[in-house]
Amino acid sequence: PSIRVQWASSSSKPGQPVSDSSEGHIYLTNSCVKRLLEIIEGSEFLRLQVEGGGCSGFQYKFSLDTVINPDDRQGQRIKGVFEQSGARVVVDVDSLAFVKGAMVDFSQELIRNSFQVVSNPQAEQGCSCGTSFSVKL
Repeated sequence: PSIRVQWASSSSKPGQPVSDSSEGHIYLTNSCVKRLLEIIEGSEFLRLQVEGGGCSGFQYKFSLDTVINPDDRQGQRIKGVFEQSGARVVVDVDSLAFVKGAMVDFSQELIRNSFQVVSNPQAEQGCSCGTSFSVKL
């Protein structure tokens, strides 16, 4: 299957979709790609999941993984794999509905370094730390 992704610099905003919007997609910033390439080993990739919880109703969860799960697929197609320059981010189909059109960034601050979802068009509001959000109805 073909994998499509659009990436942007940390300071840019998501552009036009690479594919039609019903497929769902995410964007990777240069800093996200750079950091992933620094920390991944072998077949590892960054997994992004959305779970219930947090101070706004839903929260983002990031982890390193090596296995494509059945819920990362829709039918025979792997739907939630986004790749740029060898760095991969995988999102399960259910979570993709909550983050489609969003941008994944790697942020370096004095108090923490972390992967973050920024510019999420599916989120109505989020908490100040950026890990929790509420969904647009």
